[in-house]
Amino acid sequence: MSDLTPLDILGVDFPRGIRGYNAEAVRSFLQQLASSMEELLRERGELRQNLHRTEQELNTFRKRENALQEALVAAQKTAESTLENAKSEAQRIIQDGHGLADRLVDEAHDRAKNIEITISALRSRRREVRGELMRLTELLQGLIRDDQQLEQDERSAPQITIMPRRGEQRQA
Repeated sequence: MSDLTPLDILGVDFPRGIRGYNAEAVRSFLQQLASSMEELLRERGELRQNLHRTEQELNTFRKRENALQEALVAAQKTAESTLENAKSEAQRIIQDGHGLADRLVDEAHDRAKNIEITISALRSRRREVRGELMRLTELLQGLIRDDQQLEQDERSAPQITIMPRRGEQRQA
């Protein structure tokens, strides 16, 4: 009879003796009742300890859950902020890239114009030099013709007259 119920207690019928209930039967029942009550009190204490420990664990889990929720919200905000910053940075980089590309195209266009101007100037200078070379060539050809004519003239008329030695006569 370790598990007594209220009905067990109400349903006990003590045998009557000369002086009333049998003292031994009452003591035995009270002993069982005391043991059951002691076990119930001990179980109740254990249950209270378990309940207290479970409540502490629940509070710890709730705190962790709140911390996780806050961390999740913070992470989400950080991710959104990082994404927004990345989008802004990407947009800035794209704009910088377009600006740089425009500048490079403008510089290339300017260089091409300068090259065209330089080429045109070099062509003009080439024509001038060619003209000068042609004039110089004509001048040199004229000098060569004059020198050739002078050489022919020199062959026909001696340039040096040889004087006879003393005592020799000149033959003509």
